Amino acid sequence: MFRKLSTLFLASTMLVLAGLVGSLWAQVEEAEEGDKITLERAEVLEKTKDNPNVRKLKERVVVRHKGAVLYCDSAYLYENETKVDAFGDARLLGEDGTSLTSDSMFYDGSTRIARARGRRVVLIDEGMQLTTRALDYNLDEGVAYYYAGGKIVDPEKTLTSQAGSYDTNAKVFYFRDEVVLHMSRDGRKVETDYLTYNTISKIAFFQGPTWINSPSGTVYTELGTFNTETEESNFRGRSRVEDDKYVLEGDTMFFNNDRRTGQARGRVWMLAKRDSVIIEGDIGLLNGPAGEMKVFGRALLRQISNGDTLYLTADTLFSVDRRESNERYMLAYPQTRLFGPDFQAICDSLVYERSDSTIYFYTDPVIWSQKSQLTADSIAALMANNRLQKMDMRRNAFLISEDTLKNYNQLKGKNMQAFFQDNQIRKMEVRGNGQNIYFALEKDTLLIGMNRIDCSDMNVYFLENNQLHKIAYINKPDALFVPPHELVQPQTRLKNFRWREEERPQRRDMQRPSYLVLGEKVKKTYKPLDF
Repeated sequence: MFRKLSTLFLASTMLVLAGLVGSLWAQVEEAEEGDKITLERAEVLEKTKDNPNVRKLKERVVVRHKGAVLYCDSAYLYENETKVDAFGDARLLGEDGTSLTSDSMFYDGSTRIARARGRRVVLIDEGMQLTTRALDYNLDEGVAYYYAGGKIVDPEKTLTSQAGSYDTNAKVFYFRDEVVLHMSRDGRKVETDYLTYNTISKIAFFQGPTWINSPSGTVYTELGTFNTETEESNFRGRSRVEDDKYVLEGDTMFFNNDRRTGQARGRVWMLAKRDSVIIEGDIGLLNGPAGEMKVFGRALLRQISNGDTLYLTADTLFSVDRRESNERYMLAYPQTRLFGPDFQAICDSLVYERSDSTIYFYTDPVIWSQKSQLTADSIAALMANNRLQKMDMRRNAFLISEDTLKNYNQLKGKNMQAFFQDNQIRKMEVRGNGQNIYFALEKDTLLIGMNRIDCSDMNVYFLENNQLHKIAYINKPDALFVPPHELVQPQTRLKNFRWREEERPQRRDMQRPSYLVLGEKVKKTYKPLDF
């Protein structure tokens, strides 16, 4: 009984195993059949003499493999190797809708790589056309590679490069070597050595020296992104933006070319071309249409005129240049310091009207010109070629000049006007509450005495080196002369006297580290490819 059961169990097991083996074998056969290249059409079918496993196909050839269809005029079909060599108007249609055409094409079914060669190889995917002379297309990965130069065309742009690849699934291009991107909408052109472009997001990523040229300006960067739809750029690494009015540089930068607005951070360098003004700082903002630029964070301005340099520092510098309304001015605030070759100044805030070259000083201003110090509640200085011409001092006006014996000549009034010649004070007009202290010297070495004059309104004239020439009194003066031996300290000072020479700006205090000007770099010349 046990032996019969054992025999029955063994027979049943063998039947089950046989069924499994048969099923597996059928699946293997089916899989192998699916891996083969299927010949769907050919007017002429020939066996080759050298290899019976290679068939020669002629006239209106159509073969299929895993959803991809290949058309050509003639071909060699390698049955054992799952390969086909196609010649004459070869066209491969991928299962995802892509189309690849060339003079000849070599397809390997085991790797699903098609190598297209010819005078004009064209890959088309959803309105995008890539043209080259040599292209390898991996159908499994959906990635095409080209090496002999390529040209990509869609309704919005044209791009050429020496080499690159295209991912048909992610819709992303990778370009390298002499890349030229031309935007048909506005004529903008991007030139670089490495660029990645996402056709869905419309964002281009570039690495290496890159130039973006457009009718409205030029951008240089070495790392960043550019949105071809919104025209927004983000740059990392030293970058430069330039239009007809301004040049802007920084370590990182955001710029909208369509709106002509931008910002830069880190070692900012700006140039206002019309006035030959250079501004440096930590952060810079540019608004082209509004004619505005702003730099803050230890901001420094330099203006060169007739060989002289005017320096201006403040936490924030704000410049406006609107040609339509003829508004041209600059604001500096707070902790403003100014250094010129013949005068220096400090104040909390400053306005420079470029239209008439007038500088307005506000909040505790002090101006030094040679050995003279001028103060008032507010001061307006008229400039010409970075040199003082006239100064309007409003409320609590005070002039102090140091002579050769360290005495302090003083002139004080409610309001005063100073007139300059060759950067020296030649005339002072005092209007209201006028007071004057002047020390008389003999040959600049011997003190004769001190003159004290009170007169509401007076005009004071000076010779060279701030030497008093004459005083014209508008009203009746009250005068007092004090000989040297009778002088005591209170008599030698007018009320609110304050000598502030220690606050005077020096050239060494107006410097920042020099920044590389990227505009000096030599630009490569890329010749766009044509097919």
